[in-house]
Parts: sequence; structure tokens; C-alpha cells
Amino acid sequence: MRFGSARQMIFDAYQAQRGSVMESAAEVARLGVRVQTSQKQNNDWRIVHGLEAGQVIARVESLPQHLQALARYCFGPFTRDELAADAEVVQIALYQQLLADGVKLPGQRRGRPTAEQLDVLRLFCGAVLHHHAEVTWPYSRPGLPTPRMVKRWVMDQFGLDLDVRFWKRKDRASWGSVWKNSLNILDSWEAEVLVSVSDMVSCVA
Repeated sequence: MRFGSARQMIFDAYQAQRGSVMESAAEVARLGVRVQTSQKQNNDWRIVHGLEAGQVIARVESLPQHLQALARYCFGPFTRDELAADAEVVQIALYQQLLADGVKLPGQRRGRPTAEQLDVLRLFCGAVLHHHAEVTWPYSRPGLPTPRMVKRWVMDQFGLDLDVRFWKRKDRASWGSVWKNSLNILDSWEAEVLVSVSDMVSCVA
């Protein structure tokens, strides 16, 4: 396996797990050393690739659950359907972190937010995660670049009509400020994931 960027290593590791590489490595381990008389039939590189992939996956899966899920969601070779459970884990973790940080929600009066406002925040976290995963390198897609795009995505995904008329306000809480805080949290979590894997590059350099 090529040890390049941490993002590429995560992708390659989970891609290897989806094939038969690990099965081949397990077979060799079970049968003992196997002599290859023909270079054409030599599968040693597959075995090494599988073992290295296993090391990367072990690093990812030693992280807290929400960071594991974020790594797979942002960098894994999976479809959106396959990532539904991971998306939910990150979405809930982001929601909980925002509440722990004392986020103020649009329309929130003094005191605690209402149950309805909390429900909207939880769904809003799904939009933030989607945007973050889309724009992160190496994908660099547009994501949800405008409040109208956020509103449309939330409506399409959850059937919720999000009020984004006052996306940015200085005099009170706005969805724009919640969006910015949420992206900052995801950026810091992504950095934790990548640092844990990038350490492996120096080990093999």
C-alpha cells in the first residue's frame, strides 16, 4: 500500500478490505510460508497490502466512535447508503458538542431552546456534515455554498422548511453563526483523525 497522504491511506485501506486481499493474507497465515516458484503467481504484494491496510484501519478504529465515523464518511470508498449509520453518529456527536458549547439558536429566547428548535438543530447538523464532506480535499466539490442551497438540501432530505432569511446577524443568533461553529468543530475532528493516521507515514519513511 502506498503511504502518502492520510486521506489517501484511509481510502485505500477500506478499499482493500472490500476485496479479497485480507482473505489471501489470512490463508497464507493459516497455511504457513508458501513458496512461490513463479513471479507471475506471486501474491506477496497483495498480502503486504492487506496487512498494511489492516494497520491503517486499526488506527482509525482505535479513535472515538464519532471520529471513526467521520473518517469513513469523509474519506472511505463507500456509497451514501453504506454511510448512513456513520452519518447519524457524526450528526448526533456534532449536535451534542454544539449544545455542550452553549450554542444559541435563531429564535431562542432566554433560557433553554425548545424541543422543536433542538430537532431543527439536529437536522441542520446533517447539512453541515454533508457540506463538510463534499468540500474537503481531495473531493473539493461545491457542497452547499449558499443559504438557499442549505435550505433546499434540508427540505429535500428531511422535509423541513429552514428559515434562512437572516443567515447572518450581529444583533442575535443566526443559522450562519451555527454553520460556522459547526464547520470549525468538524475541521478540528478531521485534524484529529488525520494526525492519528499520518503518524504511520513517518514510521515507514
